[in-house]
Amino acid sequence: MTDLSDLQTNRTRPAGASALLRAQGVSKSFWGRTGLFRPRVENRALDDVSVTLDEGEILGLVGESGCGKSTFAKVMIGLEKADAGTLDLGGRRIFGPADRALPPAERGVQMVFQDPYGSLNPRMNVHSILAEGLRIRGGMSGAEMTAQVRRHLDLVGLGQDSLGKYPHQFSGGQRQRLCIARAIITNPRLLIADEAASALDVSVQMQILNLLLDLRERMGLAIIFISHDMAVIEYLCDRIAVMYRGRIVEQGLSADVLDRPRHPYTARLIAARPRVGRRRVHGLEPDVEQMEAPLAAGASRCVYVERCPRATEICRAQAPALIQAEGASYACFHPLDAPQD
Repeated sequence: MTDLSDLQTNRTRPAGASALLRAQGVSKSFWGRTGLFRPRVENRALDDVSVTLDEGEILGLVGESGCGKSTFAKVMIGLEKADAGTLDLGGRRIFGPADRALPPAERGVQMVFQDPYGSLNPRMNVHSILAEGLRIRGGMSGAEMTAQVRRHLDLVGLGQDSLGKYPHQFSGGQRQRLCIARAIITNPRLLIADEAASALDVSVQMQILNLLLDLRERMGLAIIFISHDMAVIEYLCDRIAVMYRGRIVEQGLSADVLDRPRHPYTARLIAARPRVGRRRVHGLEPDVEQMEAPLAAGASRCVYVERCPRATEICRAQAPALIQAEGASYACFHPLDAPQD
């Protein structure tokens, strides 16, 4: 099998790229009960999340299951409504506290989901699946839509004989190519891939990752790639944002974050994927504990305090702000490059 860690590209941010996406202070809470007669409790899935993305850049959003990655994606494409914060794409306000949120079809953002088997309507053929977005937007004749469908089948490496076929006639990798074609056919400026390769065999994963890189070059697509797999993130992404319990705890260029993590949680994610030649950071071992319950709104402490071997009283008393350091940022009172008290 192909080892993604042997194929690190060490890409940097695209030269001359301008800012495309600006998300500032995005928060989202869900309400639920712990018992039938108990009061509703607010659980904050996103807590003051801020990220930027340049034209043509690939940002890896990484973290374990339940940390808020998919919720952030759903907020950006309009499947969930943010409680607070702003989102601008290409200088256009997508949503904000005093602004009417743009409908999903007008945002210029499309998404590829994890499951290529459940993402396609089994009763529609390929032509109908790919043309559906064009029909919703309108302004095209049937012949023009067919031409676009044929063009995008070529872009994702599928033959023209696919037009009349149905999803069950394709392999998992081919279905994911169809999902990608459906996402890009409306010419979005931003593509969000939510664990888009995790359900595939490793060799097929490589094909999908290389397809995304090719589309970035051909179309100038900016991509947010959501994953918990650090090997995939390392291979594909220009920058990394690490999320834990709804908060961004570290951001920076991929090589910088992977070679010199500042936040203890980032170090544990890296340690969970051994690699020949990758040094262990401060002797930290992989952390295999289960995710804690979502953080209650208004909690004033570090989100990682229960699991952090470097935690002190200040970590339990207040939440650390993001600190800028050599082009990266991290939220930690006791970063790994500083001596432990």
